[in-house]
Amino acid sequence: MAKKTTQSELHKALTTNPSSHFEHFSVKLDNGATLTGIHHFPSGKSSPPTGKPLLVGHHGATCSSHTFDTSPEDTASIYSQFLGVPFVAFNRPNYIDSSGWLVDRSSSEPETPQFKAKEGNSFFEEEARWLHEHILPALWTEFGIPNGCTSLVTLSHSMAVPIIIIATSSYSAQAPHDRKFKWAGAILYGYAEVHTKHSSSAIGRDMSDPHREPNEIPPGQDARIHIPPMKPDTMADLMCGPEGVVPNTKVRGLVKQAMQPFLAAEATEMDAWWPQHAAKYKAGVEIPILYALGEYDWVWQGSKRNVDAFCKGFVNAPRVEGAVVVGAPHAIHLGRTGRGWWVRCFGFAIEVAESMAFGEMEGRPANFEQGEWPEEAAFA
Repeated sequence: MAKKTTQSELHKALTTNPSSHFEHFSVKLDNGATLTGIHHFPSGKSSPPTGKPLLVGHHGATCSSHTFDTSPEDTASIYSQFLGVPFVAFNRPNYIDSSGWLVDRSSSEPETPQFKAKEGNSFFEEEARWLHEHILPALWTEFGIPNGCTSLVTLSHSMAVPIIIIATSSYSAQAPHDRKFKWAGAILYGYAEVHTKHSSSAIGRDMSDPHREPNEIPPGQDARIHIPPMKPDTMADLMCGPEGVVPNTKVRGLVKQAMQPFLAAEATEMDAWWPQHAAKYKAGVEIPILYALGEYDWVWQGSKRNVDAFCKGFVNAPRVEGAVVVGAPHAIHLGRTGRGWWVRCFGFAIEVAESMAFGEMEGRPANFEQGEWPEEAAFA
């Protein structure tokens, strides 16, 4: 059962929004693991729609659930309240105080089981398995059903993108009666095909100079499972882009404050494993996709060519929307277009949830007669 928890010292350090409307939670998964995060449920009553989504935030590398609640102006709670959509963001396995198969908490949490990855699974595949089999079903049971939601929509940023694609592919392969929740759509952003030259050079510089001041080492840094931390200024550039792209100048400092260790496994698989397996998993996705890439993305080339290359693999998805967001950084939700992005994400979630509910409704009205599709020669 989910329970509201008192902020630990670690969570206090990561909470960058002093007027946050989110609450912390801790959920016990059916495999014995602990999942932590934050949630916001809209206050007040409204007439229940036919379709109501639970929007689930899924953070990328070096971040936490708090990336969706960065400051009073840059928080999902504004749009959750305004549009009446429950929002929950979890700390990924092996991050913060969520359980995982890489972190070793035997000394601090001796009662927590020591987990092992399924034999033969890559890092991405194992986290996707946790998502599909344990995490999303738990979030649906604990937060979706009690809040009257009819389906679930995921919002995945950066390194979370390949993981959610694999999980979505697994979900799509299931028979409907075997599914533990209804997945109406997936929102993906901040992940693409081709890196920027700048990011490769900057990471090379940071890794060639391993010295870090004590205040530059994120809590939980463990040389056995993490790569050396990026320098704080590099992290700010990564999330926020060049100076001026994020209008709130305080956000760069908040990003530095909230930085988390970078798992070596995901850093490696991003370029060494995923490109060899992406086509298979994208082809397995059979739910609607909304995708975006910031023009000023630090990691990936913010171009239409990169967007098209990424989106073309979703050959069996019923709907795929992809675009470059002009003026946006890697973390689109933090940029000057962030308000529009948040409204679009919540709007997409409402739309696909309503569409799913309508599609399942008995007594649906018959559509207009469509007729035959004209021969292509007619358009010549």
